[in-house]
Amino acid sequence: MEDLNGTVDESVSWTNKPKVIIIGAGIAGIAAGEYLARKGLTDFKILEASNRTGGRIWSVDVDDDGHKAEMGANWIHGIERNPIYQIADQNHLLELRHANRNLRRRDLHATESGDIVSDKMVKEVDFSYGMLIAECEDYFHSSMPTPEEGDSVGAHLEREFQEKLDKYSNGDRRFRQMVFDQRILLECCITGCDNMSDVSLEEFGCYEELPGVHYTIPPGFEAILEILKKNIPEENILLNKPVKTINWSPSENNKSEEVCVECENGEKFYANHVICTVSIGVLKAACDRMFYPPLPKDKQQAIQSLGFGIVDKVILEFDQTVVDSDVFRIELLWDRDNVKEKDLRYTWMRKIYSFEVVHENILVGWLSGKEALYMESLTEDQIAEDCRDLLRKFLNRNDIPLPKRVIRTRWGNNPYTRGSYSFLAIGARQKDIYTLQEPLTASGCDKPQVLFGGEATHPTFYSTTHGALLTGYREAQRIVKLHTE
Repeated sequence: MEDLNGTVDESVSWTNKPKVIIIGAGIAGIAAGEYLARKGLTDFKILEASNRTGGRIWSVDVDDDGHKAEMGANWIHGIERNPIYQIADQNHLLELRHANRNLRRRDLHATESGDIVSDKMVKEVDFSYGMLIAECEDYFHSSMPTPEEGDSVGAHLEREFQEKLDKYSNGDRRFRQMVFDQRILLECCITGCDNMSDVSLEEFGCYEELPGVHYTIPPGFEAILEILKKNIPEENILLNKPVKTINWSPSENNKSEEVCVECENGEKFYANHVICTVSIGVLKAACDRMFYPPLPKDKQQAIQSLGFGIVDKVILEFDQTVVDSDVFRIELLWDRDNVKEKDLRYTWMRKIYSFEVVHENILVGWLSGKEALYMESLTEDQIAEDCRDLLRKFLNRNDIPLPKRVIRTRWGNNPYTRGSYSFLAIGARQKDIYTLQEPLTASGCDKPQVLFGGEATHPTFYSTTHGALLTGYREAQRIVKLHTE
């Protein structure tokens, strides 16, 4: 990755300098603008629908001591070839994901009845689970046919793990099943789906995990965004500009500016090129009326085929410490046989797979899918009561108080994201990502009018911030190449 030193690249020789509109001020849109500015092109505007930059990166203050909570992106996933890591490292922002976890801190694996499962058993299940995940990835890497047509990751994991459970009985079998189920709930949040049965077994391995540890950013993930924004003229970023339509028909627009972007308030912006970085959740909901002429059929099909799920967080702040000082994470081992009521009002919290102790009196839980969407509809008081009761059960303590504050995310109901991040659903292929990223070129034109970025357009790093950033650079670089010698 090039250094972000704020200087213009004098080596670029422009044949002409186009006007560019970037839709979305998430990290893909900001990266695109930063790249253009660094190459000496400042005739661009970034149109952001909401009242802030960052998109699915959003850091908020969680207490009066400067501690941050990440409403969206949480970790830098890996080191090697990761541009987010490089930016954070160059600017001294990094903290190891588990840097504050000394040798005495531990993960507590607890059941609904307050039983503690031994580390030995957990490690045995984790070893088997890791092998099964690797098997799932191998179908893509080796181009092997899956056992069943339209097979899912969830079905494969369940079939294979049940075989491994056959040699156990009674309590051993039950506890191992609960550890396995908890890992599946974690996998749902990693993947971004409601259920692993939604995820294509055939394509699962096309996602690439970068080597190296995961880092958090104590000043907040938004610090990465602020570094990139330093190179962008402040007046180039326009907030509260939700886009209604993108008209990429040159015959209907200004002859020298081939695209017209109309905002919901009627304001129009003209440009030679548009980089569209809106989420695939928004594209699923609005692509049929957002583009004129309509998107090609194969692109519409790709948008509908790709998965886009909801992953939410519940952040609890207490007046006091509620777990032992040596506990790093409470792993919630739910018993699938205990579900007697299917009403989400009584079961939504069963999708939370753990609570992490991020500060001594602050716990963060994650959940995905339809339960996450239901949680978004609850009052914060109701969430506080449900989580208080949950913790009392798992920790076998009746003295745990109500949290004094609840912060929760609502990505499913956010009209400008309509979810969290993409995955390859059953029926989707990696080629759909390539179809999605393909620029639109109007008939009779020699240069594309509309280009596409965002995490869902990266064929191997989809669902990640580094994938999103790289797509912003990719599309900005495409424009630079079109107009330079």
